[in-house]
Amino acid sequence: MTFRPLAIGMGLVDRPCARKQHIGDVPLVGGLAIYTAICVSSFLFVDFDNQYKLYLISTAFMVLIGALDDYHDLDAGLRLVAQFLIGSLMVFGADLYISELGNLFGGGSINLGWFAPLFTLLAVVAAINAFNMTDGIDGLVGTLSINTFVAMGILALFSGVVISSELPAMFLGALFAFLFFNFGRFKGGRYKVFMGDAGSMLIGLTMIWLLAYFTQGDGAFIQPVTALWLIAVPLMDMVSVMLRRILAGLSPLRASRDHLHHIMLFNGLSPFQATCFIGVVSAVASCVGIVTQLAGVSESTRLLAFIGVFVLYNSLMIKQDKKMGNHAQNLDLFKRLR
Repeated sequence: MTFRPLAIGMGLVDRPCARKQHIGDVPLVGGLAIYTAICVSSFLFVDFDNQYKLYLISTAFMVLIGALDDYHDLDAGLRLVAQFLIGSLMVFGADLYISELGNLFGGGSINLGWFAPLFTLLAVVAAINAFNMTDGIDGLVGTLSINTFVAMGILALFSGVVISSELPAMFLGALFAFLFFNFGRFKGGRYKVFMGDAGSMLIGLTMIWLLAYFTQGDGAFIQPVTALWLIAVPLMDMVSVMLRRILAGLSPLRASRDHLHHIMLFNGLSPFQATCFIGVVSAVASCVGIVTQLAGVSESTRLLAFIGVFVLYNSLMIKQDKKMGNHAQNLDLFKRLR
């Protein structure tokens, strides 16, 4: 509520155009509101250590870059450089990185050694962009994030691990509040807001930060291959979109309407129906990750299953591209985005 007049006065709004068919100028303040809520709650309920301080600093930079992108539409290359630099705070500042990938091939746990910091930086950038690319219809990023946060809590509970749950709990509260406004359920949509890049990139960075923390070290309770299932939808969507763009002779970073939610809209679903459908798919994927880990299914089997699902998903998306016509010439066919 507080951010709305400021955003409108500054022009930090999403305006309807050929690619965006929502009604009126909608403030892009959801991410700023979520981050403010996290900061205020942190000062009230969290005992800060050096790692948590660096988390708040890195996410502050991430939100700033996202807000600038919302306002100025930054060059994709500049965004990537900023994401790598912010990821460096996590890897080299907080000393948090992914060094163990688990027993993915049946020959023992894979240790990345000297490659671990670079691998983690790539994972940070991938997670940030996966969630950022998914933000195309009302409530989608929020719904996917809630699924992942809840799945983390379930795994911690069934694994008998006591974790510091303040951050996931704070995000859940902030996301539920955001969805209330994002879906336009308050005073008939009069106070509707969008998350913006500031919010989606904040969530992406937070996800990889928590997954790195929960999958590594003596206190790990999530196996790395399980983490893939917990963020399966945004991850598969991003990789598939980039592969299909490259095959179509386009830049993988080019903005277009070839994501899963666009295809759901093209096939007749409303934005709310598409969000619900994709949310259910995400919940099912998380359940697969949870159940197979708790059941002791081998990590190599779960990795093969994940790859198999991705191959099937990508094949279906390629068929959808063909159904819609030439991929490169139909990026503006969809007219029912928000």
